Amino acid sequence: MSQERVLHVENISKTFPGVKALSNINLDLLKGEVLVLVGENGAGKSTLVKILSGIYTPDEGGKMMLENEAYEPKGIRDANGKGIYIIHQELNMIPDLTVTENLLLSKGFPKKKGANCFIDWKEADRQAQTIIDQMGLKYDLHAKVESLSVANQQMLEISKAISQKNAKVIIMDEPTASITGQETDKLFEYIHKLKKRGIGIIYISHRLEEIKRIGDRIIVLRDGTYVGEKMVAEADVDEVIHMMVGREVTQYYPKSEHKAGETALEIKNLSLPKLVKNVSFEAKKGEVLGIGGLVGSGRTELMRGIFGADRISSGEIYINGKSVKLSNPKISVAHKIAFLTEDRKRLGLLTGQSIWLNTVISRLKKLGNLGFLTERRAITVTDEYKKLLKIRMPSSKSLVENLSGGNQQKVIFARWLFSDSDIIMFDEPTRGIDVGAKTEMYELIDKLVLDGKAVILISSDMMELMGISDRIAVMSNGSLTGILERKDFSQEKIMELALKGYLEN
Repeated sequence: MSQERVLHVENISKTFPGVKALSNINLDLLKGEVLVLVGENGAGKSTLVKILSGIYTPDEGGKMMLENEAYEPKGIRDANGKGIYIIHQELNMIPDLTVTENLLLSKGFPKKKGANCFIDWKEADRQAQTIIDQMGLKYDLHAKVESLSVANQQMLEISKAISQKNAKVIIMDEPTASITGQETDKLFEYIHKLKKRGIGIIYISHRLEEIKRIGDRIIVLRDGTYVGEKMVAEADVDEVIHMMVGREVTQYYPKSEHKAGETALEIKNLSLPKLVKNVSFEAKKGEVLGIGGLVGSGRTELMRGIFGADRISSGEIYINGKSVKLSNPKISVAHKIAFLTEDRKRLGLLTGQSIWLNTVISRLKKLGNLGFLTERRAITVTDEYKKLLKIRMPSSKSLVENLSGGNQQKVIFARWLFSDSDIIMFDEPTRGIDVGAKTEMYELIDKLVLDGKAVILISSDMMELMGISDRIAVMSNGSLTGILERKDFSQEKIMELALKGYLEN
């Protein structure tokens, strides 16, 4: 790591109507350094990143320098042209374009010799293949991105950013939030290569265990202000958490004493046209049933099939002992089933709409007055959930896309709490959420269980899965390979079951 500065930020602030998102932030990034930026959701991390990448313009009074020259990006393209790239927490691939098209869209497509109006698709595929080869990825270049899992889309985002030849600074906003441990290892190997090239990296993560592996220095933000910094070698995780949240987080996985009741949901021999094969299990009232397995094992597809979002090819579903046909999400909601998707941006949020509409959309009729929605009542409900879930927002009328990722997740959580569902399926509910908010989320899940709800939880975080589940069903290559009772939980047993379906085929 060089002691030469690549990026300098001085007294940067950003004000939105009714809220000061950033206040006089100062930081320096050295060449070949990984600077880890941590803080709770709403601490100002995403706002700072958007300023650095040219999406937002900072308030007057501050300045930024890139390699000792004034840096005032006019937009993302301008920032890229100057050598600053960002891997966004929320995926920015265009779903109906192919892998090749997405990878080359920003840099431009090669033209055929002597015919500049025609794209040389053979050369385009070669360039795209080179980009994904650096991370050891094996994708069909002609497949549409929408056909890829969230994890695979995230790996494409990462590959695209780190392939840039003019890069001076790469900002990674929760790059490992939806990828596997093996893919994380690949990313960290490449980060070490980037450091050797003298590229400065700003790394944002809520997975504090990653900091020791990859970071050089930590800067902590809270409520839009600078709290302090530590060298990673000298940092204590508990101390960093305290700096982030301003309080002690004593019980990371809160879990009350409770007993499972009657079966709320029973699945018999469920199969989907793709991947999921002959799956059977029960979810009981007053329990958390964890769903483990590797990314791509069929966990999400199974939940989407149960919710009616994807077509079931065979099998039966029973709710409270009665056979039901859940052919679409509307029918599932009517049967008091909720599904919090892992892809909140594309499938969970009503972008372009207010926070209050995103909160109450699942039960509009409850707020109606002779068939008409009463906005005042909706805002009152939203404000109640704002307090309950500690959602940071300037106003219930604000657009939901203006919230941080973690607060957007809380809005979706509020929606399904308001729906008063009896069976609640969570797909990676804490992806991109800070350590303090995670504990709050676990407390809310614990309360749902105490209220007699059946909770089904998909998580790629092994410790989270074991920390809050009562039983864990493990998926492998589209099949259910085993169900573990809490007394039998171990990372080794879960991994053995997660690999079983691949080893047997």
